Amino acid sequence: MRIKFKNNDLVKALNNIGKVISSKSVEPILENVLIRANEEITLIATNLEQGMKHSVKGEILDLSDGVKEIVLPFALLRDIIIKLEPNKDTEIEITPKRGLIKQENSSYNLNCYNPEAFALLPEIKETTSFTIDIKTFKKLIDNTIFAASKKEESRKEFKGIFFNYKDGTLNFTATDSTALAVNKAQITTIPESSFIIPWKALDILSKIETEEEFIGVVSDDNGIEFRLSNLTLISLLINGKFPAYESVIPESVEYSIDVNKDDLITALRRVNVLASKGNERINLMFSNGFLEVAAASSEIGEGKEKIECVSPAEISLQFYADRLISGVEHVPDSIVVFGVNGPLHPVMIKGKNDNSYVYVIMPQKPFE
Repeated sequence: MRIKFKNNDLVKALNNIGKVISSKSVEPILENVLIRANEEITLIATNLEQGMKHSVKGEILDLSDGVKEIVLPFALLRDIIIKLEPNKDTEIEITPKRGLIKQENSSYNLNCYNPEAFALLPEIKETTSFTIDIKTFKKLIDNTIFAASKKEESRKEFKGIFFNYKDGTLNFTATDSTALAVNKAQITTIPESSFIIPWKALDILSKIETEEEFIGVVSDDNGIEFRLSNLTLISLLINGKFPAYESVIPESVEYSIDVNKDDLITALRRVNVLASKGNERINLMFSNGFLEVAAASSEIGEGKEKIECVSPAEISLQFYADRLISGVEHVPDSIVVFGVNGPLHPVMIKGKNDNSYVYVIMPQKPFE
């Protein structure tokens, strides 16, 4: 098998497909990429939970030896390809045991692996299908994925994002039991549906380089497939019941406190310099039209920032710094509203004039 590409096109494909490949895979074969030449040239990668197929512009020069697919070490292949001349042709000549990469006076001969040992991607039956604007989809992902649990969980639902479409509204929801992020968008092109998508799959999707405006989505009871013109990302779904998150969002609040978002984010990031070196907590003290943002450590010291706010209450709240900052950063408004019912009750954070995003976070009990 002999195939030829513009080196730039191959680099783009490898950059996308590499988002699926784990550098710490239990199975060494999964650290590689399968190259297949049939009617088109396709790169395939999988980590057993997600998989990607990426077609590449190129030319199939010869298939007379009967070899139509081979597995090459991904990291080594990528590192070679990105260092070759970007605007010149690169040729790959494959035998059952070797892969020869050539560009003018450069040549690299790599050992190949048996494609029969490569894991196959699951087939998705088209029980639900629709298209959605990519910018909208990526915004929904960005505004919720940070709240999903990234650690090992006894409840696997916490490691996913709940996709729920009903009555013209698409909701993305994520939680790790300490905080909850909900983002909604008004859309009319989706059939009523709901499933839990692993955060890792949506993280991969959000980082894919594409100039396309829409993405196709196909799902069945077990998996989901995201389709672009030259790329398909496949993922298993999380089977389970997502927590009844609506009950966590306060229906009413005793105090509604307005803070300028830019001032708040600046203060939080500065004070977090100390919090991150100490107990990782930030204290918010609302009093007399001001918000004091503070962090303290007996071993390091303390830091305080004071900014104006509109507050009908005098109350002190303590949060884990990274969870608070992440939630505030995604508020789609210049004014952040804190909905407060007490020092140890869930606090609702949202925009003053935009209700598409809601973040709920549990305050922490101060150290005695």
